[in-house]
Parts: sequence; structure tokens; C-alpha cells
Amino acid sequence: MPIRVGSMGDTRLNLAAQRTRRQNGPVVTSSGTGHREMEAVRAEVAAYVAAGADESVQRVITAVHRLSRRLNRWYDEQLSGYGLSSGEWAVLSALGRMSDGQALTPSQLAAEGHIAPSSMTHRLDRMLARGLITREVDPTNRTRILVRPTDAGWQLFATAIREANVVESGLLADLADDQVDRLAELLEGMIDNLDSTEL
Repeated sequence: MPIRVGSMGDTRLNLAAQRTRRQNGPVVTSSGTGHREMEAVRAEVAAYVAAGADESVQRVITAVHRLSRRLNRWYDEQLSGYGLSSGEWAVLSALGRMSDGQALTPSQLAAEGHIAPSSMTHRLDRMLARGLITREVDPTNRTRILVRPTDAGWQLFATAIREANVVESGLLADLADDQVDRLAELLEGMIDNLDSTEL
């Protein structure tokens, strides 16, 4: 799910998991909604081209932005159903990406979420009260606090990822496996180009 953190942490499931979901049946949405989305995308692209932008570039960027915006809206609704804020999800996502038994400090989590350490402290307080995380003194360095997910926190993380994967797989349902692989490679290439682009 990229589920966003400021990106529901941008945790993505692998393509094999997506293929399994597609084989089990995609989530079907209203075709009318899809047609309206495409009409809006075409109108948006046409406006940018009329202003002097490259049509091929705008078709790609506008589609990526539109998909991201719709997915983020769905992710926010999903998190709300679990009683989580996007910031709390960012913590679970960061901890969920760690290897078994590994922990993060509040400062590392604050840097990951691009927030002040004091704000992270309040966020962790809420999650601790809900039983989603543990917060312990590092036995090798008494000045450090280590944060880990509880079993309940991990299960919530895994459940949200699996639920999101069903919806995400539905977006790829009409593509063959080799097309999905190629699409992933192309998008990853765009991400690689971020370092050399003024963004």
C-alpha cells in the first residue's frame, strides 16, 4: 500500500502478492466513475498542452498524480476505519519495515515522519495507550528509548496492508504480469531520476 506517510509510509507489497490477489479476483468499481476520471484527466492534459507543455509528459504525470490522489483518499478512509491518523500509520509502517526484533528511536521516527521530536512523543503516547507499541529504555544506552510494535500493532499493520493490496490489485487487474513488471520498472526509473531533477 503506499499507504501514505506523509506517505502512508510507502510500504508496497511485492508483485507476486499482487498477482495472487488478481488471480483471486479484483475489486470492481463503477465504470462510470472511471470514464469521468479519464475525461477529467484528458481535459487537464489538454489545458497543460495548450499552455505549452509536452503532451506525452503530461499524460504520464497527470495520470500518476490522479492515481496518487485517489489512492491517498482511499487510504485516509481506511485508516479512519481503524481509528488511526496518517501520522500513527507512519509509525506503524516504519516499525513494520524493520527486521524481527529491531527497534527505532523516537528521534528516528520523528525524522521518518518529518515532524518535531516533541510531536512524535505525543503520538507515541497515544499509540502506547492503545497497546500498539512498546517503549523501553535501551539496555546498552540508558539515554535512548527503543520503540517496537506489539503483536496487536503488527497485526493491525498486516491487516491494513492486505486490505489495501486487494484494492491496489484491482487497479492492475487488466494488465498481464509482464505488463505489470514493465510498468513497475518504468515507474522505478522515474523515481531514480528524482535525484537529478529539481524537485
